[in-house]
Amino acid sequence: AAFGAAPMMSAYCASKAGAESFALALRGEVEPDGVRVGIAYLHWTGTDMLTGIDDDPVLEALRRNQPRPARRVHSSAQVAQWLTRGIARRSRNIYAPPWLRWCQPLRPLFPVLVARAARRELRARPSRELSAPVEVLGAGGRADWSSYRASRSGPPADG
Repeated sequence: AAFGAAPMMSAYCASKAGAESFALALRGEVEPDGVRVGIAYLHWTGTDMLTGIDDDPVLEALRRNQPRPARRVHSSAQVAQWLTRGIARRSRNIYAPPWLRWCQPLRPLFPVLVARAARRELRARPSRELSAPVEVLGAGGRADWSSYRASRSGPPADG
C-alpha cells in the first residue's frame, strides 16, 4: 500500500506510507549508533484481515486489475519464512513475495496506472455500492472493534 495508493483505501495506504517514511528517517537517526532499520514490503498475505477479500467490491477490483502473479494471496507461513530470512540476513528491505523488489523502480508509474484503473472501476459502479457501510476486515479487526466499543461503554475510568 506504500507503493501505490488506491482509492477507497486512503487511510490504510497513508498509514503504510507513513510507516515507510518513519523507518527511512529512523535509519538515519540510529545508524551512527550501529543500529540498522529494515523495512518489510508485504503483498497479499492470507490473514484474517483478507478473509472474504473478493466479497468487498473495492478490494476485489484492486486485485482484478493487478497482473496475474500479483493477485495471488500468500500464506502466512510463507510470508513468515520470507520475513525470517530477511531479518536473519539483516536486510534493509524485505520483499514478501521476493518479486516485489522489481516493483521498487516502477513506483513513479503506479499512481498513473492506479488512477486510470480506478476511474474506470469507480465510474462503472453504482454510488450506493461505494457508499455502503464498510465493515472492519477480518476476525482481528472485529475483535479490535469489539474491544474498543466495550471500553467506550464501560464505567468511566478513574483519573
